[in-house]
Amino acid sequence: MYYVLKHKETGEIFSCSQKNVYDFMYHGVKSWEDEDAAEAELGLVLAEHGYDEPSNWEVFLIPEEHTLKMCNVKLANNPAKRIFMLPDGRLEARSDT
Repeated sequence: MYYVLKHKETGEIFSCSQKNVYDFMYHGVKSWEDEDAAEAELGLVLAEHGYDEPSNWEVFLIPEEHTLKMCNVKLANNPAKRIFMLPDGRLEARSDT
């Protein structure tokens, strides 16, 4: 099980630049395996990336690793893209440009 940050109104799943296990930078969904850790870091992570309204975001459970991986596939390591979870559970990537 994985926990991510999801915008309460838009369904955007928070993504940012991060380092993978091989120390390479990539753009992907920020996730935690522990709900308490996600709750504790929510405000700090959002503030570090310029989001000033942490109350608009919630910790959201993604039960399957496959779904988390699909979020990152749809982002395609592109910081100009954002990923959204639609009300029916489908994932949609949108470009900022």
